[in-house]
Amino acid sequence: MEKQLCWRSKCGVVMQDGYIFSDNIANNISVIEDDPDKEKLLYASNISNINEFVESLPLGYNTIIGVEGNGISMGQKQRILIARAVYKNPEFIFFDEATNSLDANNESIIMNNLEQFFKGRTVVVVAHRLSTVKNADQIVVLEKGEIVEVGNHSELIAKKNVYYQLVYNQL
Repeated sequence: MEKQLCWRSKCGVVMQDGYIFSDNIANNISVIEDDPDKEKLLYASNISNINEFVESLPLGYNTIIGVEGNGISMGQKQRILIARAVYKNPEFIFFDEATNSLDANNESIIMNNLEQFFKGRTVVVVAHRLSTVKNADQIVVLEKGEIVEVGNHSELIAKKNVYYQLVYNQL
């Protein structure tokens, strides 16, 4: 059990449908602490591009949101979940369709913000959107559960195979 807790403390996870608690926004981001660190909270909120929205609310970070994110949009919920992972400051980060509810503009801003945050960490991203994976060191393309290609964006584009077709179809 102790090893499991040790691993959990080193991991940050953002699922496509993560859990939001019936609590205020600050506590939803800093779930691991009773008294959120304001500096870490702002940093995580800026990385996830949710700070401007939160600060526009009458109660700001003290605004209560309902279970499963009642009262906020799916995109705002995703940004809070991303802020939660950043706040934790983990060594390992797992994104499973973490940006699927975001519009293209928010996704672009957040992925650019995360690029610096990802440095020195192990990051696994499961995604269908090109914009989410194009800057990865290594892209693994799966087809019917089998690995069909491995490489970075430039290498896979040059091969003009499965990845190339996925990119071509998205553009």
